[in-house]
Parts: sequence; structure tokens; C-alpha cells
Amino acid sequence: MQTKLYKPALLFFFLLAFNAAFAQKDSIVYKIPMVGDKVVYSGTVTVNNKSAAQLDAASKSWLDSYFKYHLPAAAPAGADTTKLYNKAMIQYKVRPGMVNIPFYCQFIISVSCKDNQYSYRISDIFFRPKSNTLNGMGYQNKPEYLIEVGKKKHLGLSTAMNVTRGQIREYLTKMNAAILECIASLNKAMAN
Repeated sequence: MQTKLYKPALLFFFLLAFNAAFAQKDSIVYKIPMVGDKVVYSGTVTVNNKSAAQLDAASKSWLDSYFKYHLPAAAPAGADTTKLYNKAMIQYKVRPGMVNIPFYCQFIISVSCKDNQYSYRISDIFFRPKSNTLNGMGYQNKPEYLIEVGKKKHLGLSTAMNVTRGQIREYLTKMNAAILECIASLNKAMAN
């Protein structure tokens, strides 16, 4: 009689653990920083004994050395035009299936400097495969869309045919790691 009670309980705990394992894997959709409905990485960092001019020069030197592709972007109306405000692109590899695919990630990066302090902001993020052939296949390229879909309990047939939970995880994880690496590089350059 006791074994009959253990089987449903064992099954219940197995399903609970299984669900928890998958929920943790999908937690990347909750870790990406959002401001409203947009993905935005931002922060303010204190650096002792550095003037605004020194920090500004360091940020511009870092921009030139870190990014292979960058160009000044048109600042929105009313924005502080004295700060670094550029459209930049980084490269990384994504493995949505069996093969690593080179991706470009484009975003707007701004760095505003004051004496002993700077603020950075990375926004307007867009990514795509380096290959034009793969772009024609319709890869999802907006992190906001992937986060929205990733938070759904069920993807639905039409969505699941375009992107799987594994692909969502892969796209967002690799994008997040590349942007965090970029921010770490900026912080190191500004501290030196």
C-alpha cells in the first residue's frame, strides 16, 4: 500500500525538479536589463582623481581601439552633445543549432563624463548573422522581441516554428556576454 503512495509523490517531485531546471535555463530573459520595454545597459562609475576631460579622452581612445566599426550617431533632440555618442558594432559567435555562426551586434553607446565619474548607456540593440544568406532566412534580431517571447508560458505553433526556447537562450546569452565584456573593457580603460 505504501508503494502506491510513493509513486505519485516521486513523480510529482521529479516533474517539479524538471520544471525548475528548465525555468533556470530560461532565466536569461529576466536577467537582461530593461528600461520600460527596451533593452538598456547603463551605469555610473566613480573613478578617483580623474577630471572630466581625462575621462572623456579615455572614453574616446577606448572607442577607437575597442570597436572595429563605429561612427558618430545623431543624438536625439535635447541630448547632451558634449559626450561620446556613437553607433558601434561588435562581433561574436552564436550557436543556434549545430554550427557556430558569426553575428554582428549594433547599438548606440554613450558615455558622459564628469570629474571623478562617468556614466555609460548602451541601447537601440540590433543583431544579425554576418552572412547575408542567413539574414534572408529571417533570423530574429531584436532582443526585446526574444525577451517577450521567452517570457511566455507557451510559444504557440507559429512562433515555435520561427524560434525555439533554446535559440532564444542562445541569442540572448551570447549578446549579453558580448555587451558585458564591452562594458568591462570600458571600465578598465577608464580606470587606467
